Amino acid sequence: MEIKLKLPIFAWTAFLLLYLLASPVQAQRRRPATTGTGTQTVRNPVPDTDQIEQRNQALLQQIMSLQKERDFYKKKITEWTDLQKNMAPEPPEPEEKKPSEKATRPGALAAYYLPITPGILDTLIHYRDMYRRSRQPEPVVLDKDSLFQAAQRLAVMGRYRDARKCYDQLIRSPLAKDVHFLEYGKFLYKIGAFQRALEMLSGVTGGNRELAEASYYKGRIYQQTNALTVAQIDFYRSRYLQPEFPGAEAARGFQYYLEGELDSARNLFVRLLRKESVLSGEIYHGLAKVHEARNEREKAVTCYQRSLVHDPLFVDSYVALAKILYELEDYQSCILFFQKAAEADTDQRIRHFYTARSYYFLKQWDKALTEFQKIDDSPAGLQIKKEWLAKIYYIRCLVAREAGDHRQALDYFRKAREINPDAYSWMTAALDDLGRIHAKDADYNDALSYYSRLVRLNPADTETLLKVGQFYYYLGEIDEARRYFTLALNDRETAARAGFWLRQINAIP
Repeated sequence: MEIKLKLPIFAWTAFLLLYLLASPVQAQRRRPATTGTGTQTVRNPVPDTDQIEQRNQALLQQIMSLQKERDFYKKKITEWTDLQKNMAPEPPEPEEKKPSEKATRPGALAAYYLPITPGILDTLIHYRDMYRRSRQPEPVVLDKDSLFQAAQRLAVMGRYRDARKCYDQLIRSPLAKDVHFLEYGKFLYKIGAFQRALEMLSGVTGGNRELAEASYYKGRIYQQTNALTVAQIDFYRSRYLQPEFPGAEAARGFQYYLEGELDSARNLFVRLLRKESVLSGEIYHGLAKVHEARNEREKAVTCYQRSLVHDPLFVDSYVALAKILYELEDYQSCILFFQKAAEADTDQRIRHFYTARSYYFLKQWDKALTEFQKIDDSPAGLQIKKEWLAKIYYIRCLVAREAGDHRQALDYFRKAREINPDAYSWMTAALDDLGRIHAKDADYNDALSYYSRLVRLNPADTETLLKVGQFYYYLGEIDEARRYFTLALNDRETAARAGFWLRQINAIP
């Protein structure tokens, strides 16, 4: 009986002992972490299940986003590396210095194998930006010869801005040679960009031929800017480097022209033109300027045209030829030649002025008005606008009045008065211009109508009286012509011409 009682007591004692030993361990596991000093403790709150789930979801989204980012940059970096591999290869190193394995740009291939960290992400973004810059929509021509030919072709087409972009891209590349700097400098010199031309010509460091040409063109720039001493040094250098190059002789001819020794300049230019050279276009330009100084316009036009045949980039010949053609009243050709020099570094006020006047005398009033409005607001430009815009608005006034639109005619007249309050000056000038324009076209009836208005404005102007008499004569109204020629006899300046026309009338049977 005692034995039967001892077994349950022993079991209960063992169970109680095991329970007491296990309780501290569980209590320790359930105890929250504490921080603090001494006896004070701060208990961190236990997050609930929802917060833990939200945090896990946010972490999962971040991991997925980083994975997508890494895959994206992995693809882009691979494409960028392939692009670099397809570029023009660098000069090969000596055989003994070649590495055993093919080298790659640091970070280009290895970066995306690393875990995504902020530092690695910055590296990836750096290479991504480099890749994007390489994909910008600008002309990328890796072949220096193709780029050089494109620049020359654009220059001949008159697209000087695009040509300069191609040249700039070429000289910034490691493929640029002395000939590229030389040709770019010559091109800039011919379109009038002297400062930039000096920079490019100074970059020529190669053989004697390139240095001789570069020295000549630098000397010409200094010669045209009155730095004659520096110019002489460059001309001497050109002759020393290549004695057969005619640059020094051509420069001496231009110096003769600047000093007014036209015969010496002409003889020297003619002698140089007996032999074809790379300077034939510029030499013809110098000979044309000599003929122009002698008032030999026809010969000047021929020489300017030959200058452009030999060198289509010589913008000064376009401008000078356009001016002479304007004086010869070939207004359409004047406009065409000035358009050739539209993108050059020339005086844009002169271009707009001649183009606007050419449109004016071609009776294209709207185009003339647009060109005059493009002239700058300098004192000289404002004076030009004051004179010519008032005349154009008055002519528009006359056209509107003839069309029966009196309200529009009044608006144009008011605009003319606002530009130039001296109405008599621009009214008489406009009527005289209109009369000459119609007389040139043998439209004597319209010419007579405009000059008759001039007579009403100023009856004492014998020049106008003489022209009115001529128009009546051409129209066969002899009696009216005799009356106006007789009135023109009262002025000493027109008496001789009026007497000539009266004798012509009296000789009629």
